[in-house]
Amino acid sequence: MEDYQDTFHESYRRIDIDQEFLGFFLEDFCASNPRFAERFSEVDKAKQSKMLKASIILIFNSADNPFIRNNVAMLGQNHKKLGLNIEQHELDEWTESLLRTVGKFDPYFDENVEQAWRKTLERGLNIMSDECVVD
Repeated sequence: MEDYQDTFHESYRRIDIDQEFLGFFLEDFCASNPRFAERFSEVDKAKQSKMLKASIILIFNSADNPFIRNNVAMLGQNHKKLGLNIEQHELDEWTESLLRTVGKFDPYFDENVEQAWRKTLERGLNIMSDECVVD
């Protein structure tokens, strides 16, 4: 296992992706773009939390698992089928909101931890971009 993966997993163990984490993430994410708030306004908060947690876990697990990469591709395709019209900057905003949230909840968050998260998320985010981002 590469060093950044160890750093990522240590950080992941320090945070708890619970309601507080997900609530902060969703608030930050929606604040970064009014379209996000509109998209999530009709979705039940408990359902939002489950969807977000599942998405986060899928995306970071895709780094090591081809089966999960297929699931991420299906997630991206579903976003496209739903007509969400996701633009690349919006996917980037999702990533930055997630990293800000990790930074708030991981007491040892620093540049090294941030880079470990970025590298771990990279493959899954690239798949999402390929599958759901509109031109």
